[in-house]
Amino acid sequence: MPLVIGLMVAAIVLAIAAKRANMPYNVALVVGGLLISVGNLLPGVPPLNPEVVFLVCLPALLFEGGIMADLNGIRANALPILILSTLGMVLAIGATGTALHFLVDLAIWPALLLGALLSVTDTVSILYAFRRAPVPPRLSGIMQGESLFNDGTALVAYAAIASVVAGAAAPSLPMLAARVLLASAGGAVVGLAVGMLGGFVIRHTEDPLAEIMVTTAVALASFVVAEQLHLSGAISAVVAGLAVGVGMRKNVSPQSQVAIHSFWEYATFGVNTFLFLAVGLTTKPETLRGYVPETLIAVACVLAGRAVAIYGPFLLLRFIRPAEAVPPRWQHVFIVGNIKGALSIGLALGLPAATPGREKLVAIAFGVTLVSLVGQGLMLTRALKWLGLFRQDEVALAMSEQRGRLIASRAAHQELAVLHEQGLVPRAAYDHLRSEYQVNIARAERELRRLNEHHLTQGARDLIAMRRRLIDAERTALQGARRSGLIPEATAEHMLAQLDERTLNLEKVLHGEEQTVEHGRKAS
Repeated sequence: MPLVIGLMVAAIVLAIAAKRANMPYNVALVVGGLLISVGNLLPGVPPLNPEVVFLVCLPALLFEGGIMADLNGIRANALPILILSTLGMVLAIGATGTALHFLVDLAIWPALLLGALLSVTDTVSILYAFRRAPVPPRLSGIMQGESLFNDGTALVAYAAIASVVAGAAAPSLPMLAARVLLASAGGAVVGLAVGMLGGFVIRHTEDPLAEIMVTTAVALASFVVAEQLHLSGAISAVVAGLAVGVGMRKNVSPQSQVAIHSFWEYATFGVNTFLFLAVGLTTKPETLRGYVPETLIAVACVLAGRAVAIYGPFLLLRFIRPAEAVPPRWQHVFIVGNIKGALSIGLALGLPAATPGREKLVAIAFGVTLVSLVGQGLMLTRALKWLGLFRQDEVALAMSEQRGRLIASRAAHQELAVLHEQGLVPRAAYDHLRSEYQVNIARAERELRRLNEHHLTQGARDLIAMRRRLIDAERTALQGARRSGLIPEATAEHMLAQLDERTLNLEKVLHGEEQTVEHGRKAS
């Protein structure tokens, strides 16, 4: 228990430090975990358990990614997502493994095995970055969709190559391709079946807590059932999440939708925190020190393999479907944003002890993951800005500035009145400062009105944000009244359900406006 509390305190401190330093949360956790490990500040921390990563963390993260995903965005970008998660993955493993074979002195199959586990993207970092980055929605949608399905095909390829390395299967490329295809398609079927069953149960439950329990069972069952059938548990969990999400948005009450979303948002935040901190705590600098040259070469091999896996398929896409073509500067983001994470480390730690060159494979996997998480994690935002993809809404910034001035001036105006009433400010000084702040308030209000009148879309967004804040105030007041017995439980539940419905309607309106704005940009 003291160890768990210590880890929670470390995560909180690192989160605050990341906010102050304007550093990505995942990078701060990894670096902080590494410093804790080097300084032996939390002795007795157990090593990262691959079974925990695969059987608990991975299903939860992938299911949450599916249930929160925008299915319309995935449908609209289905072709590039499909090409990247199939052909792109094959090219990435082949190119990376071949380069490692020649440059790092590894036999071809262990090199391909290392290429497979280093071709897995860190879904957490991708979803975290692109859900918050103001980049074009289509770019964000393709990146998120590929990161969800990438893990499935990569894990199947990893398992197939690992069986060859262990001597349990013949090294036949056609057989490997057939296994990957069968496991991926089968996993999707299992995920769809379990997800639809879970959706049916949720529709007939009508209890938010029980519905949360059902989604948890679906997330774990979809993964475990597929794995027991030697299919792709990762793809199964993603498809199950998509199926539950679609059914939930159509047939489940707004109150339940809000409860389920809140639960999964918190659950994945906790899992993310554990994984990133565990990566830093598990990384041993003394082990990495002996493989620094190989690690740096492997980083270059991974980047080169990813480049082959991105530029080649997108070039093919431009020929077969010009309308679906992806701009070249977008393609660069797929290289920089190909961040590795805990899954790669879990795969490396899960290698059997008899794997040829296991120590070298594990050390290189740890080193590449550490460089990727820290280096690419810090570079991603800068790269987006350098490529001109990090859109800064000038109108929103101008309105924020005027709103800040209005808030500050009104606060100072009220404090001045208090000081004057207490006799701490002379009348002449009070009159002078009061008129100055009144001018600032009037100027800010006038500028806000002008911006709202000339930019109706941004004004509508601000109004929606204000409505959401007012709904939160209503919800807090109702919950307080229920706790104090001022209103009956049934009345409170009914009114809270109405507030949840209004919240979801506002979210739909805001999402529809963002899509309209993006279509307008593309048309122009």
